[in-house]
Amino acid sequence: MLNKIRDHPTHAALAIGMVAIGLFLLINNHYFIWPPHYSDWLNDDVVGFLFIVDGIGIGGWVLWEEQLAVINRLLLTTTSFLMSFLTILQLLTSISTGIYTSWISNSIITAFVLILARRSDSRDSSDN
Repeated sequence: MLNKIRDHPTHAALAIGMVAIGLFLLINNHYFIWPPHYSDWLNDDVVGFLFIVDGIGIGGWVLWEEQLAVINRLLLTTTSFLMSFLTILQLLTSISTGIYTSWISNSIITAFVLILARRSDSRDSSDN
């Protein structure tokens, strides 16, 4: 198990981070305040669960016997979408309300995901 984590340390760190963000969003029921018409929907537990499921998926991919490149691409695409959505939403919240949100750190995480996706091997033995 540790060898698999050593083989993919960035994926393992990303998995832990996505689960942590998901747990934070799951616990905090008043995190999103803008846009006001959608704040109830955004503060729903489903949004936090999406991050948790994605993090568990990435962690599972790291620990799985055979790491399929197609699954890696799907998980990293989902992660980049979730983080981009969160970053843009927090940036727009900061602009519209004047309240600082953590959009800068989330943009760094989004860039990390995109770099990880770019550098990940897109080939495996089962792809044709």
